[in-house]
Amino acid sequence: MEQILRYLRLPELMTHADGTAVTRESWQRRRGELLYDLQRYAYGFLPPEPLTVREKARVGYDSGWGRDGKAHTRVEWIELELIYPNGIFTFPFKLIRPTDVETPPLLVTIGMSLEGIFAALPPEGFVQKGIAVAALATNDITADAWPFDDGICKLLWPEGHGGADAGKLLIWGRCMGYVMHDLLASGEFDETRVGCAGCSRFGKTAMVAGAFDEGFTHVISVCSGCGGASLLRGKIGETVADITGNYGYWFNDAFKSFWEDVDALPVDAHFLAAAVAPRKLLICSAYEDFWCDPFHEQLTCIAASPAWEIQGLHGFVYPEPKGQNPGPRYAKIGEKFFDGEVCYSLREGGHGMPQEDWDTLASFLLEK
Repeated sequence: MEQILRYLRLPELMTHADGTAVTRESWQRRRGELLYDLQRYAYGFLPPEPLTVREKARVGYDSGWGRDGKAHTRVEWIELELIYPNGIFTFPFKLIRPTDVETPPLLVTIGMSLEGIFAALPPEGFVQKGIAVAALATNDITADAWPFDDGICKLLWPEGHGGADAGKLLIWGRCMGYVMHDLLASGEFDETRVGCAGCSRFGKTAMVAGAFDEGFTHVISVCSGCGGASLLRGKIGETVADITGNYGYWFNDAFKSFWEDVDALPVDAHFLAAAVAPRKLLICSAYEDFWCDPFHEQLTCIAASPAWEIQGLHGFVYPEPKGQNPGPRYAKIGEKFFDGEVCYSLREGGHGMPQEDWDTLASFLLEK
C-alpha cells in the first residue's frame, strides 16, 4: 500500500513551506500551513467570526419513559444567535441527552434534515449508550445550492461572496463549532470526548469542522469520499470534475481550476486528515460505495499517519497479510482498525449511514 502512495506522488505532508523538516516541536506551525493551503486551494478562506455567540431560546421536555416510570432522555430545541457588526443570524439545533449520565460525551452531527434521508439524528436508542447528540440541518444555515445570498451568507459577505471565500462546507462546519462551544460552556459535557460526524456531503463537512476547530476531540467521517476522506489522486468514482460540476459551491474557485489536472493540486485528503492530529480520527467506509472509493479512504489513513507519529503517537495501525505477500493490506468487510489514533472501519453495502456506522462511531467516541 505504501508503494501505491509513492506512485500517487502526494503533496509532501511533513515538510514546512520553507523546505525544512517537520519536527514534534514544529507540528502546530505545520498544521497552520496545512489549514492555509486547504483554504487557498479547496475550501475557501474562513468566514468572518461573529462578535458574540449566545443562546436566544431553549425549550425542552423529558422523553424516553422506561419501565421504571422515569424519563431517561432530555430533548431540547435551542436557537443559537450569532451577532455580527451588520446584523444577527439565528439558527436552531436539537439536543438529545441522557439524563442518567452526569457529564456525557457530546456528538455534534449535521445532515440534510433532522430526520429522513441523510438525517442528522441517530437511530432511536443511540442516546441510551450514554452520548448526548446535538443535531443541525444545513438548510437552516444556508441552502445546499447556489448562490451565496441566503441565510448566514447575507451577513458574512454583505457586498457579495468572492471566489476565494469559504464554500458551504466550511460555512456549515464553522456552525458545528459554534454549537459545540456553546454547549461546552455549560460544563455539562465531557470535554475530553467531543465528536463531530456526518455522512456523504455532511461527512465532508464534519471533517472540515474537525480539522479547523480543535475543540472537537473525535472527528468522524462516514462515506465522505471526494473532497472529504478519499485521496483525489488515482481515485475511482467521483472526481474533482464531477463534484465541482455538480456542487461547486461547496468549494472555492481554485479547487475547480484543477478539474483537468488533479495531480497538480497542491493539497489532497491527507492534509485534511492530518490537520486533526494529535486528536482522534475515524473514517468509516462501505465496500460497495465505489463513488466514494473506500480503498482510497483507507489510503488517506496511511498517508496522514506521520502527523501523529511525529508527535510520538500511533497513527493508523493495521495488520500485515498472512502468507508470502509482504506489506500491509486493505481492510476486509466487517473489520475495524481501532489500535491507533487514526481509526478505520469497512462495512458491507453501499453509500449511507446505517445502524452499523452509528454503532461504530459510538464505540469510537466511548472507547478511544
